[in-house]
This record gives sequence, C-alpha cells and structure tokens, in this order.
Amino acid sequence: MSRIATIWNADKIKFLVENYAHVSNRKLANTLGVSIPYVKIKARELGLKKECAKRKIFPSLEANILRMSENCSYRTIADKLNISVSSVHCAINDAATKGFQKRSREKTCKIMSEARVRLIKKERARAVFGLNQKTKIKLFPNKKKYHMRDRLKRCRYEVDHNGTDVYIDDETRRHANIEAEAQKMGFTIQLPFIVYYPLEFVTENGEAEDQIFTELRRKNIHG
Repeated sequence: MSRIATIWNADKIKFLVENYAHVSNRKLANTLGVSIPYVKIKARELGLKKECAKRKIFPSLEANILRMSENCSYRTIADKLNISVSSVHCAINDAATKGFQKRSREKTCKIMSEARVRLIKKERARAVFGLNQKTKIKLFPNKKKYHMRDRLKRCRYEVDHNGTDVYIDDETRRHANIEAEAQKMGFTIQLPFIVYYPLEFVTENGEAEDQIFTELRRKNIHG
C-alpha cells in the first residue's frame, strides 16, 4: 500500500470534498495534517475543482492587505487573512499600478531577516525540548555542543557566550560526568581562584584571629 493511500481515511476525504472548492490548499493541509502536494494529488484523484481558486478581493480585504504589507511578510499576511500568497501578491501589484507605494527593498530584506530569526529561535526551542524540526534550516554547526552548553547552564555553570570557557562559582551544582563529557567536546573548566593572604594581613581582630588560626592548624595536623 502506498504512502498516499495510508494517510487518507473516510473522514479526511469527506472533509476534503466539502472544503476543497473554497479553502486554500495550505489551510487544508494544516487541518488534515498532510502536505500540500498530497492535498493536490488526492483532489485530482477525486476530480475536485477550485470553484473560487482566485478569491475575490473586496475593498476591505484589500485595505487590510495593503496596511499589513508595510510591516509583515506576504506569507504572514496570507496566514492571518486566510488567503493565498498569490492573492496577496496580486492585490499589492494591482494597487501599485494605481499609485500605491510598495515597501522598499531594504524594508523587505529587514522583514525577511526578522522572520527568519524568529523561525530559527522557534526551531532551536523545539530542538532543545527534543522535538523534530518543522523546517530544514541548519540550526547548529555542532548540535552536541549546543546541547552540552544548555546542560551546563541549567547546572548553574557560567558558559562563555562565544567561547568554550566554563566558569564555576558558589551556586554551581558540579557534576563530574558532565564536566568530563564537556571537556571531551573542547570546553575548558575554569576553577575559581583561591587567594591566600599572609597572616599579618588579617589583623583586624588581633589576638582572636591568632587563636582561631592556631586552633584550625591544630585540627588539621591531628586530623
């Protein structure tokens, strides 16, 4: 049995038949939990047609598209207004012929860059929690190293943002196994500095400090 046949059941086919004519393929794919190509293939098998393939752009909808186009990507506009990306393109291009000022190339690049950053952050969050990626974006040059950095931070280790130095303080919950594993990956465990002062440096309390020092030394000698 083919992969295409196994993902369709009676309920999914019924939903597709009832909604294919007036709902975008992307919306159908998300609702049915399949890819857009599978929606198209099944619709072709069933002989379904898009009665409203090009949704009529009413003035109110066009106004929303033009307003959102200043700060949103075309994909975001399409998703929020439940229309296709091609409809967004058509509406903006038609308006441009009537004098509408399309956003600049620099603004478009900025919006695309911000959208990509948000997407990467979401995908990284999914990876941290052990979930599969929704895209094929390469998130980590070294995925194991990224996970190790996250484990160290959760154990209160201070990890250099752009380096491999790992610092320890009083709040660090030290784990020998994790530290050994991190060192194998190239991390360097930086132990806290211990500074010893000469005895005469600590004379604020006079004889009391001398007595405590003598007592501590006696305990160390006799164990």
